[in-house]
Amino acid sequence: MRISSFLVICLMFLLTSCDLYTGSFVVNSSSEKITIDIKYNQNNEMIEKYVKHHNGFEGFVKFIRDYYNSSKGNLIKMDSSKYTATIELNKKDTLRIWGGIHQSNDFDEIEEIVIRSNKKQTTIKGEDFQDVFDKNGSVYIYTVQ
Repeated sequence: MRISSFLVICLMFLLTSCDLYTGSFVVNSSSEKITIDIKYNQNNEMIEKYVKHHNGFEGFVKFIRDYYNSSKGNLIKMDSSKYTATIELNKKDTLRIWGGIHQSNDFDEIEEIVIRSNKKQTTIKGEDFQDVFDKNGSVYIYTVQ
C-alpha cells in the first residue's frame, strides 16, 4: 500500500510539473465508489468570467473536465444554481481538482469539496483547501476504514 501511494505521488508530481494550471488531486484508495462534490465560488471574479465565456456553468464544468481534468471519474451531476459539480470515482481512480486560474494553487475559485462514501464523509472548506493539499504534496488520498 505504501509503495502504491508513493508511486501515485510521484506520478502526480510529474503530471503537475509540466502544467501551468496545476491543481491538486484526490485519489480513491478505498475499495468502493466515492462521490466528490466540488462547489465553486459564485462570487469569484475569475469564475464569473469563465462561466460567462463558456456560456454558463455547464459549459464551464465541461471545459474543466475536457481540458484540465486528468481523471477517470464520471461527471454525474451539475447544479448551476449552486455552482456544484458531482463526480463519481471508482476504486483506484484519481480526480484532478482544478484551481489556480492565475497559474497558482490558491484555490480561491473553490468554496468547498465534499468527499463521501457509504461509510464516511469528508468536507474540505475553501479556506482549508490549500493547507490540506500543501501538507499532502498536492495529493489527498481518500481511504475508507
